[in-house]
Amino acid sequence: MHYVEISLYYVILFFILREWLVPIVELTTTGHLNLLLLFIALAFVLNIFEVSFFITWIVKFVYIAWFIVYVYSDGALFSATGLQFLSNDVKTNIDVLLNGAWGEVTDPFRSMLFFVLIWMLIYLIHHWLTVRMTIFYFFVLTIFFIATLDTFTQYDGTMAIVKVVILGLVMTALLYMKRLIVETGTTFEFYKYMRYILPVTLAIGTAGIVAVLLPKAAPQWPDPVPYIKSFAGQGETTSVSKVGLGDDDSRLGGSFIGDDTVVFTAHSPDSQYWRVETKDFYTSKGWESSGIETDIEFEVEPAQVGEYMVSLIAPDVEGEQKTATIYPNIERAYVLQPYGIKDFSTEQPNVGLWFNSLTERLTTKTFEQTEQPLSQYEMTYTTPEYSYTKLKAPVEEDELIYDNQQSYFQFYLQLPNQLPERVTELAYDIIKSRSTDYDKARAIEQYFKRNGFTYETEGIAVPDEGQDYVDQFLFETKIGYCDNFSTSMVVLLRSVGIPARWVKGYANGTEVGKTEDGMRTFEIQNNDAHSWVEAYIDGVGWMPFEPTIGFTNQADINFDLESDESATEDQLLEQEKDRQETEKQKEEEQATKQEKQQTNTSDGTVSKWLWFIPITLLVIAGIVYKLRRKWLPKVHVATHRRKPSNAATVQSSYKALLKQLEFAGLKRQKSETLQAFAKRVDDHFGTNDMSKITALYEKTIYSKDTTTFNFSEIQESWEYLINRVGS
Repeated sequence: MHYVEISLYYVILFFILREWLVPIVELTTTGHLNLLLLFIALAFVLNIFEVSFFITWIVKFVYIAWFIVYVYSDGALFSATGLQFLSNDVKTNIDVLLNGAWGEVTDPFRSMLFFVLIWMLIYLIHHWLTVRMTIFYFFVLTIFFIATLDTFTQYDGTMAIVKVVILGLVMTALLYMKRLIVETGTTFEFYKYMRYILPVTLAIGTAGIVAVLLPKAAPQWPDPVPYIKSFAGQGETTSVSKVGLGDDDSRLGGSFIGDDTVVFTAHSPDSQYWRVETKDFYTSKGWESSGIETDIEFEVEPAQVGEYMVSLIAPDVEGEQKTATIYPNIERAYVLQPYGIKDFSTEQPNVGLWFNSLTERLTTKTFEQTEQPLSQYEMTYTTPEYSYTKLKAPVEEDELIYDNQQSYFQFYLQLPNQLPERVTELAYDIIKSRSTDYDKARAIEQYFKRNGFTYETEGIAVPDEGQDYVDQFLFETKIGYCDNFSTSMVVLLRSVGIPARWVKGYANGTEVGKTEDGMRTFEIQNNDAHSWVEAYIDGVGWMPFEPTIGFTNQADINFDLESDESATEDQLLEQEKDRQETEKQKEEEQATKQEKQQTNTSDGTVSKWLWFIPITLLVIAGIVYKLRRKWLPKVHVATHRRKPSNAATVQSSYKALLKQLEFAGLKRQKSETLQAFAKRVDDHFGTNDMSKITALYEKTIYSKDTTTFNFSEIQESWEYLINRVGS
């Protein structure tokens, strides 16, 4: 092929391959898109200029090695540090693979395998392009790849598919024209070839642009993802739902979409969480209530509601009494509770207040016990304040409420029998070296913020039939929203013997202004539906915790410490974090020390012989290149024996023979005809094989009927000559 022609092909293929890499980089942590594209461009350039097989391999291997060292190491490629890094990584991964521990393969080794995959794909494309003169299968595979990612992931492949279709059709047209030229034996200049192909290219490009700009009908088929997941046994829970506060929490998981519908408006002096209910029974798939609603629900006087909801008030704490007014936008019979609720009032007549002692849900009902939503109600409350000194202090014997009320707390220690042991092991690992229940709870709360967890509402997994919801989140996905984080923290707390319960309600909402009397106005949407954790701290009471990334613990802590400077919770938490990290650092330093002791003795010798590696490789490369006359003929023979016996094979074989003759010093002169050159070669070797091969080659060039030519007619002569060159 002409250099300009094949360069054009590779430019088109480069942009098609780019559409393979972009979603991979977006959906994974691969990164370094430009460096990956540079490798593809380098491979194409080597193919265009037909650089020898051996040099191509060396260049690609050096690039891959440079990439790995550049990305994953601080050293340069041909430095002791860089070479030692490569050597250690290869050795480590060989051991891993030999032991069958595929999950322990390192990131540098994964990157190397990814480069090899790209390398193989480019080789396959080169074969399709130069031998078969078609990329139809690659074109279809690309469309399928992008469409699959667009359907089942967050990647939007709309424009990518458009670009691939346009480029693929142009490429198909170019290669179709090329095949016609080869099959008919037609020869004309490249500019004439482009004159025929340009109108086709313009037509395809124009059609693609028009297709993008024209208005489109809505999808006629439903989203196949929910059906496929349902067929796989995950049921309806895998479908994408709207965010909001539902009643059924028995099956958690799956994605949801946002909903900015305003649920209620609150006039309140401060921003806070709005509690609806708690649940105590974890099923390994979600939450249920262990009691029977009708048996534990009873009517209470609105002015006495605070006496029953003692769990929301920290013991022995007095504070400023505040008032909040709620204006529901959606008819719901439950009461939105601020922490520390004391009193409830409404101007709506004939309405009673019912209290569920297990879930702590407050419901408004008529005297006939029919649920009755309210249009407005008012509550007084005192925000609980927790003494930091008391939280951190050892609990006195007479304050051990938990020990005296075990029948009550058993509901909040329940765990399913099938809970995987590694969950409990993780819980104890998190709280090691923690002495008080508060410290243990804070350690678990902070665990999610430091160990690679991600807050996300789309693409959230649903546990399989025999899989635990918490186990899946902690050890497999680490991606989810508030239900994942809060449920996991409750289970971890219960695993170490700390009573805990799952709370659902609404987060702070958005402040939209102030009333005439100075009260702050908050709008709470369905988007603010939230779940969090309450843990029982013996000697203190029930206390809220917030494990979800991006949310802040609403507990009001009084840092009653004797200090010249007022400490904040963040400062104190930072101290806790520093202590934890110090312990971890000590372990890492100890491990590093041991490793250095093992390696220091050999560093001197290692650094010496490591420098010989590139030198040795270069020497070997030089020897192999120098001996190319010996091994290249064998490669050519083996390759051409697998090719079809036709005119195209005759031509490619003849060109390969000319190249090998140049290595032997038998180069055709510019003024020399093919037949004259053939006679000179035959005289040199004492044969007539070159003349025989040349005669058939000229017939394939000048004859219009190429179907009658058979490479087998000259195969024996060609193999004889090419092997003679090698010897």
